[in-house]
Amino acid sequence: MMTLSQYHLIKIAEKAAEVAQIALKCAHFGLSEIQPGQALTNAERCYGELNDLLAMVHQLGSVSGGEFYFSQDGWAMANKLTKVAHYLAYSQSLGLVEGGDA
Repeated sequence: MMTLSQYHLIKIAEKAAEVAQIALKCAHFGLSEIQPGQALTNAERCYGELNDLLAMVHQLGSVSGGEFYFSQDGWAMANKLTKVAHYLAYSQSLGLVEGGDA
């Protein structure tokens, strides 16, 4: 039998996979595209999946008995954005992403 923490970790993984899926659809078809049979734009669907993921992250904190606590870390986020900017610049220099020198 799994613990509540394990259950919520699985839900986080499921939601993260759904975020990845809609992010790829957004990249492929555009943020404002509305998939046939859907009422929402890809961007709106992405917002929903991100909120679902964050709900599960916060819920894990509630059920973990103090083992897990999440709060946004501005320094860690800034550090990640610096790393992403480095690799973006490299991709641009190779002519693979718009806005570079190539």
